[in-house]
Amino acid sequence: MHEIALCQSLLEQAMTAREANPFDRVVRVSLLIGCASRVQPDALRHAFDLLSRDTFLEGADLRIDRPQGEAFRLVEMEVS
Repeated sequence: MHEIALCQSLLEQAMTAREANPFDRVVRVSLLIGCASRVQPDALRHAFDLLSRDTFLEGADLRIDRPQGEAFRLVEMEVS
């Protein structure tokens, strides 16, 4: 299940961003996941919920846009 690895990467990116510019928590994460990317949005949501538990990402709104293609990209991370 590579969705777990993808979420771990997102969490690491968030931690790096937080070290560079401290913030309290992440409010929203917006992703672009192409329909041909072989990433399952439901599995990614589940992995995100599990891995973000008890972190500054817990409860963040995970928004997923599904355009054509194979892209997987972090579009935006809104913080407070």
